[in-house]
Amino acid sequence: MEYSLIDENDVKRVAFYGNIKASSRHKILEIAKAMATSDQKKWILDVHEFDYIDSSGLGMLIELHEQAESKGIALTITGAKPMVRRMFDLSKFDRLFKIVD
Repeated sequence: MEYSLIDENDVKRVAFYGNIKASSRHKILEIAKAMATSDQKKWILDVHEFDYIDSSGLGMLIELHEQAESKGIALTITGAKPMVRRMFDLSKFDRLFKIVD
């Protein structure tokens, strides 16, 4: 998995490329570090390239949520394909994240 951080006025977009998997942890930690120093209080996690997400990927997104919450950042997930959206629904991710199609 790779990612880009994109400034869109007062919003920071994280565009993910490729699927999230256990080996993506160091990239997630880089994103969390960027959150810690960001002035932007709205971040969008664009997951449109994820074909699937497993429990380790869900856990890493929860880590991002915890970092964001500690910095007063609101996270939104966008672009989830049906299989990924199903995992979000089963995991009740809508309790942690705003999820939009």
